[in-house]
Amino acid sequence: MNLNLADITAWFESFRQSLPLIPENKEIIIAASAPYLGLLSVLTKTKNLKLSAQDASSLETGAHTGEVGAFQLKDFCAYALVGHSERNENIEVSLKKRDVCLANGITPIFCFSNISDVESVYKTGVILTWEDPANISKGGQYRAKPKEEIQSGIDKIRQKIPADAILIYGGSVNRQNIIDLANIKGLNGVLPGNASKDPIHFAELVLKF
Repeated sequence: MNLNLADITAWFESFRQSLPLIPENKEIIIAASAPYLGLLSVLTKTKNLKLSAQDASSLETGAHTGEVGAFQLKDFCAYALVGHSERNENIEVSLKKRDVCLANGITPIFCFSNISDVESVYKTGVILTWEDPANISKGGQYRAKPKEEIQSGIDKIRQKIPADAILIYGGSVNRQNIIDLANIKGLNGVLPGNASKDPIHFAELVLKF
């Protein structure tokens, strides 16, 4: 919840200048605030640029004032973040959101902190995102986990999930550690937070991973 309409429009104008430099085999997913998903579904009409919601309701169609359902989100995007640590929701709610998303053709990007939860979190069609709240940037300050600790965690997770499962990492991803992250075995991508507010910084991360 950082950018308004003018900010988002300017962000995309800047970021699109970097798109010709990015190989088409790299998939870029933009997770935007719900009010702007309709606009961005038009702006992201390129081969490797996709759109994600930042959350989805755990509920189906009905009288749920203020909720945004997966069946509505799929009109604009193919992905939805589920269980991000900043939402402070219990895993049971996140699992319901995962299943509602899958039932409606939305790919859940399921965020989890505890490696012990990964087997219950994973389901075919889910993108797994390991994020440790202790390493998420706060107030623009990065608190990155050492590369060796990340590799150790990824190795443990990989032992618990199918070989073809997609696994990404979030936690103070920035231009200082992106090369180290790109060299971590078993990691398919990253989920940047603070760094993504700057389109130039974000493009640099995409190019270097």
